[in-house]
Amino acid sequence: MKIKTAGVMILLVTVACGKIEEGKNFISYSSNETVIQGNDKMSGEVTLLSGKASIQGEVRSFQNKGRFSSTVHVLSSEKGNILIDPGHYSEELSRYAESIGGLDAILITHGHWDNIYSLDEAAAANPNAKIYIHELDYNFLRDPVLNCSDINGFSLMLDTKPLTFTEGTYTIGGYTFEIIHTPGHTCGSSIFYFEEENVLFGGDTIMSELVGSAEHPTGNEKERENTIKKFKQLKFSDDMKVFGGHRKNTVYKELMKINKDLQ
Repeated sequence: MKIKTAGVMILLVTVACGKIEEGKNFISYSSNETVIQGNDKMSGEVTLLSGKASIQGEVRSFQNKGRFSSTVHVLSSEKGNILIDPGHYSEELSRYAESIGGLDAILITHGHWDNIYSLDEAAAANPNAKIYIHELDYNFLRDPVLNCSDINGFSLMLDTKPLTFTEGTYTIGGYTFEIIHTPGHTCGSSIFYFEEENVLFGGDTIMSELVGSAEHPTGNEKERENTIKKFKQLKFSDDMKVFGGHRKNTVYKELMKINKDLQ
């Protein structure tokens, strides 16, 4: 990863990957708000899988404790281990990945800097992991304007070269799941639906309280509105776990009640 610093990063980034502003905290987290159904001596917030009875595993969520907001999720079961959005790769996250035998895959929901910041580090620590991003967001990895790092005073240009996906059914890292293209926040924004595990990773598109804005490069409000319509037409179980890139984790039934953009 190559970073050219033109200023100092201060505090947190907005939900929509906006500019970091001194003294303003746009995201607040509380473990009491998170759907936590298990815990142990390892770090991270733990949600046990509640899909098919034969599946035993968990999703562990790691919040960045540094100067910007980023939540990394790791899906782990006997099938394999998949990390979603390597916005950070903290020591506790690294230890956890090692404890489960390393990562089999890294999936990227979209190319904003706070979701890809530690991709090179995560890839180097897990050299056998397959890495994927939507083909339309591939260029974000080395373009500071597209990934929004430029408006935060530095230039993020990654060396890792992921594979690409489009919408469809994929088998990656031991799991078969649906990749749903949800443009609007970025042109390649996507969400990942694991039906057997009964979980959905929404990135910065489907978050507990809102749908990510269209304010940034390649964002498009019309596409965002179409994505909202598309998501509302999809059918999920009420107890499906939903993991966003920011804010609290939730379940589908609650999501449809509290997300202001999905009303």
